[in-house]
Amino acid sequence: MKIYGLKEEYLQDLNYFLDYANHKRGIENDEKYPEESFHLNFYLNHSEEGLYEYINQFLINNKINDDNDFYYFLKCIIKYMSGVSDSHTMIYKKDNTWFPIRFKVINNSVFIDRCFNKKMLKKRIKSINGIDIDSVITEIATCTNYGTNGWLLSNIEKTMSNKNDLLSLPSLHNHNGKIIFETDDNETVAFDINKKYDEQAIYPKKDIEYYKIFDDILVFKYPSCKQEWEPDISKIENIIMTNNIRRFALDLQGNVGGNSSIIKPLIEYLANKDLELFTIVDRSVFSSGRFAVLDMKRIGSKIVGEEIGTPINCFGYVSGNGITPNSKINFHFARVYWYEEEGFMKGIYTKEELNKQNDEFFKPKYLQIDVPIEISEEEYQNSSDDVFLNKCLEKIKTFKLKK
Repeated sequence: MKIYGLKEEYLQDLNYFLDYANHKRGIENDEKYPEESFHLNFYLNHSEEGLYEYINQFLINNKINDDNDFYYFLKCIIKYMSGVSDSHTMIYKKDNTWFPIRFKVINNSVFIDRCFNKKMLKKRIKSINGIDIDSVITEIATCTNYGTNGWLLSNIEKTMSNKNDLLSLPSLHNHNGKIIFETDDNETVAFDINKKYDEQAIYPKKDIEYYKIFDDILVFKYPSCKQEWEPDISKIENIIMTNNIRRFALDLQGNVGGNSSIIKPLIEYLANKDLELFTIVDRSVFSSGRFAVLDMKRIGSKIVGEEIGTPINCFGYVSGNGITPNSKINFHFARVYWYEEEGFMKGIYTKEELNKQNDEFFKPKYLQIDVPIEISEEEYQNSSDDVFLNKCLEKIKTFKLKK
């Protein structure tokens, strides 16, 4: 099929990206399923004909003049093809820069949550480089593949700290070498796009406390499904036995996934303890992070917090990557379709098996929050610590203990 209005170098890169999605993995990339394509089924939601219609319409409305334009274009294609079933397929550049600033979206407003300049904390963003913040957010939503509104909010927060993502937005092309955030009170914080920044300069410091005790609640922070965060069962047992712990809260805030098996010993341990179980979740819980939520739910845990960043059933598991030959954009494709059955997550690993499923199977299923937590602007502004966690714990304290 013909694509119109795209420079040759970007046409090569686009074709490389699309061909890669359908290319067989080979034994060197996947010993178990070498005959499967890198994306298990890139065309599940839209046909190839539909994709080319989308591409040509996009190119009628938008000009691709440079690598930033092409980056945004590829992100929009991924969003279109993904629907709500795939938030894992993604692109990124290795020459990445994260500005030393972090944001929080509360009630449709964006606030500076962490910053090298302490006086800017908790201020509301009005514009970026003179562009109204609502326009910027609209562009982020246009190019972000997400399955829940929680993941969109999480990505708005991340995008606004990321140089490459910001520069790809059409409204921020005329940047004169700087990204300037302006607040409601007309204060500004600016970053040079050609400078490397030290992320350690962000305030306030975020030292992770893995084990916290609040009254009779033990809170275990599990920020990532990686080996370095593996729960120490003997330490947890000792804390429980020596502190009259009656409730256990697994804090999954910010857990975007990793290896889902690492937490299994903790789940088995908790399943055999006489404790009230709670799981704290937020908008950034994603991928294997949701596996941990469902593991906890299966053994009787109450779910406390806000909507997580993914439906229960969706594509996932990205491994290995390609890179476009001209624009040097890295990409990952989702290789497995995950779904829940009787409280356990199961995977579909072949296109043949995936194609056997009916439309009802692919309708997104969402995690039910037992105790919803919302933070108001006033609560956020008046807090000096983790207001979300504290509000979750106050709710947990209201639950009656087992007799």
